[in-house]
Amino acid sequence: MSDLRKELKLSIILVLAIAAVAYLFTRPKFVVKKDSQITQNSKKEETHSLPDSVLNKLKSYKEANKASNSKAYYAGLGNIFAQASIFDSSAYYSEKISVLEPNLSNNLATADAYNQAFNLALDPVKIEAAAVKARAYYNLVIKAQPDNLYAKTNLASTYVKSETPMVAINTLKEVLDANPNYVPAIMSLGGLSMQSGQYDKAILRFQKVLNIDPVNINAKLGLAYSLLETKKIDEAKSIFNELLKGNLSPAIKEEIMNTLKSIK
Repeated sequence: MSDLRKELKLSIILVLAIAAVAYLFTRPKFVVKKDSQITQNSKKEETHSLPDSVLNKLKSYKEANKASNSKAYYAGLGNIFAQASIFDSSAYYSEKISVLEPNLSNNLATADAYNQAFNLALDPVKIEAAAVKARAYYNLVIKAQPDNLYAKTNLASTYVKSETPMVAINTLKEVLDANPNYVPAIMSLGGLSMQSGQYDKAILRFQKVLNIDPVNINAKLGLAYSLLETKKIDEAKSIFNELLKGNLSPAIKEEIMNTLKSIK
């Protein structure tokens, strides 16, 4: 969004990502690998500069679960990394579970874990790697369950910043052909419209979401910022002020307040 601070863009987009609007305006493109590519257990656990508190948790956990090779063990390690916001390593252990027990539920959990890592990563190499993994596991889910609209919507998100973004749009259209009121897919198309600067289309899509779900905070945020970009200042301010009365995180409330100050 042209007028907004970079931090504001990232904050709002991360909020929207929770509703399956999986894109970042500032991310570089990455190369799409073959959908079938799953290098299970082929690389070592990601290394990070971890705070002592996390290192101590890992050490204690591993010492208490020596030589363990179970779903519960890997889930525990994944939770430690997730709590530390190290989502690529959390996804790595989710994948361990999928390799150990390759069923629909575990594959979907791994797809979601890599999708989260993909959305929140900043390094291009990690973005690409997580996107490839997420895509592959979502395809496994869809192969087993072709009508899984959730998996298809999130699969589409992995193509948004690829060299074939039309795959994302076409996949989302397939989802909406199956269910015209499927909110995550409409939100994703709204996000794509914002990304391409088609704010009028974004407004229509977020309004459609609000017709289906009038209290959808993510749709209100997308609508407000799209209205702001189309110079419909009063309408945008009205939505922002309404949002400030609701249950938002302090960081998002602060950014909305900063936006309101900047447009007075």
